[in-house]
Amino acid sequence: MKKTYTILVVLVIISNLSITYAQDIEEIAQAPIMATNGGISLSQIAYFSPDTNNNQEPYSWYLSGNLNTSLFGVVSLPFSFAYTNNQATANLSQPFNRFSLSPSYKWVTTHIGYSSMSFSPYTLAGHEFFGGGLELTPNKSLKFAAMYGRLQKAANGDTLGSDPSYRRMGGGFKIEYLNKYVDASFNVFKAKEDAGSLHFDENDTAFLKPVDNLCGSVAVNFKPIESLSVSFEYALSVLNEDISRSDSSDRRFRDNFLESTGDQSLHNAYKASVSQSSKIGKIGATYERVSPNYRTLGAYYFHNDFENITANFSTSIKKWLTLAVDAGYQKDNLEEQKTNRSSRFIYSVNASSALTKRLSLAASLSNLQTYVHIKDIYSQVTQTNEYENLDTLSYTQLNLTESVNVNYLLQSTKEKRQNINASFTYQEASEKQEDDQSFTGNTIYNTTVSYLFTLIPQRFTASATVNYNRNIMPEMTLNVMSYNLSLQKAFFEKFKAAFIGTYSNSNNQEEIIADIINLRLTCGYTLKKRHNFNLSGAMVNNKGLQGTSTQYSVNLSYSYMFNFLVDRENKKYKFKGNF
Repeated sequence: MKKTYTILVVLVIISNLSITYAQDIEEIAQAPIMATNGGISLSQIAYFSPDTNNNQEPYSWYLSGNLNTSLFGVVSLPFSFAYTNNQATANLSQPFNRFSLSPSYKWVTTHIGYSSMSFSPYTLAGHEFFGGGLELTPNKSLKFAAMYGRLQKAANGDTLGSDPSYRRMGGGFKIEYLNKYVDASFNVFKAKEDAGSLHFDENDTAFLKPVDNLCGSVAVNFKPIESLSVSFEYALSVLNEDISRSDSSDRRFRDNFLESTGDQSLHNAYKASVSQSSKIGKIGATYERVSPNYRTLGAYYFHNDFENITANFSTSIKKWLTLAVDAGYQKDNLEEQKTNRSSRFIYSVNASSALTKRLSLAASLSNLQTYVHIKDIYSQVTQTNEYENLDTLSYTQLNLTESVNVNYLLQSTKEKRQNINASFTYQEASEKQEDDQSFTGNTIYNTTVSYLFTLIPQRFTASATVNYNRNIMPEMTLNVMSYNLSLQKAFFEKFKAAFIGTYSNSNNQEEIIADIINLRLTCGYTLKKRHNFNLSGAMVNNKGLQGTSTQYSVNLSYSYMFNFLVDRENKKYKFKGNF
């Protein structure tokens, strides 16, 4: 019986492998030998202004393209690039250029050139790098990802305000396991700045210090039943804020992996959440804590030293009313390292309803309240009466936002469509001192009314919008009134044109601050569904307190799309293409 069972198991395994292999061979046999599609585009921008103080480039061009090639339906080779002569913002000695290549074969994908990957919000979070990456998905339960490359170029600071930066290299990997009840992942990311990529004066004590960083996280998402989900993630980050003092001679292995000489510190972060779905809606809660000074070189921006507690609820009542409520509390200065301590409470309510087939309504309310306590120890110990230092103790920031949006369909037929939309927003941003209950700050009113008219057979659309914004500040009141007109027409299937005109007036009830006229005309033509030509011209005239300025620009762009494949018919190779 044991021998029979063993033989059956082996036969089942072999049969499964044979079926899979046969399916792969069949797919390869039926797929084209090569299938390619892509495109290329070129934009040229001419700019002119009679103002002598304008420093914008008079001529710029941008060239970009992409190419996607598939071999036998199993190997994918995507490629993209971009090139420009615009040096006004890049501030480079040569034009900016970049490329990206991501070939794949079955469950193997590689990244070459400029790419971005994400492991975790606390480690590698979408940071772009120049190098290589690998993603493996051998089955639905197992995933593996790895990368290594340059995260940042070395750059010296300049007089225009650009900060210096060291050359930064980084790499890491992530392993993920998924099934019906549990998703678990583990990732490690390492980044280090090259201390020799920049040189400073030895007497300069304020020079930028190179950083070394090692971080990792473990995440688990548990789903005991279909309607319940519980997740948890814990992350650690080791930072060395100054590796310039490290001695490269006689260095041990651990020092190569993470510099031990310098300013080294350990920080952590964790996040837990739970959500439950039911017939009445979905309810959930989240707790997140990030320790002070937690940082990762794998993210562009990172917020630390805070503790968050949030809750949310959403429901839909017979597809007539949709309601979502969110509330949360946040505080910082977790380890009493700062002289200031702040806390905030936020809640938001969003509701939308289709009252009739023609009338729909949406409303929202949100409130953000932040409390800040300034621990000025010297002022507190030297205070002689309760009326001293009233402006240095505590204050509360209040931000209240209310909005209403109404949309009404006036007409809807096969020939015409008309609708009107109106929205109103009120926002209050104020401060309250601990011993002063009066509110000071900004109050903003914004009202928008728009009308849309469409002639469907003639393919003509017109819209008009009026917007009024009033900003009441302690020192002044600013009023902005703007009018917008948009006309779009398709004269025939391949040629379209549009005109957009905007007039805006800003004043502070005493004088005009700015009078702006913006006119733009665009047209586009499509040739054989592959060639697209677009031409646009714009004029901006600004009359303000600093005088009058006028700017003109013309943009001519061309884009081309293509695809072709090499197929097998009657044992012969056949080329098919659309150019």
